[in-house]
Amino acid sequence: MSFSWVELAFGAMVIIAQGLSFWFMYWLFKKLRKPKSAAPAYAPGTGLDGKAIPVLATFTGLRRVPWVAVASNSLNPMFRLDGQQLFYRVFRQKQRMFHDILLVDTRSAYGTFNLIFEFTDSPFTFIVNLGSASRVAYVLSLLPSSVPLSERAQAACLGEPPRERGV
Repeated sequence: MSFSWVELAFGAMVIIAQGLSFWFMYWLFKKLRKPKSAAPAYAPGTGLDGKAIPVLATFTGLRRVPWVAVASNSLNPMFRLDGQQLFYRVFRQKQRMFHDILLVDTRSAYGTFNLIFEFTDSPFTFIVNLGSASRVAYVLSLLPSSVPLSERAQAACLGEPPRERGV
């Protein structure tokens, strides 16, 4: 039985492609088995005047359904309070003024400590997983008193009455 050079070349390409795909699956398996590092240690007063907050993940959710996320970002999340603005990244970096915030709520379950920002002009919410209750309390204390807090958020705030919160 005689094989043409085209059949031999095709057979060699199939064998090489299978080898590369097995190598890629092995590499991906090894990469995914490495444990992710924990959230960086956080001390109030670090970052840009204490307002650059390290986060575990950010989400875009629906206003009426707080535990459902439409989009998430755990690879490159960003959450920053600067002056009278809130900067965040889920897909793209966005900024919102504090007067656009309708309500700030907190939720926690199974090791997640989330702040939920509802906006006046959007059916979507911004959700940030801060990783600990102390970070949630600290971030709530940084918000100006003009930002309305839910009852849960007021209870989570560092024991301060809402009117005595940040500038």
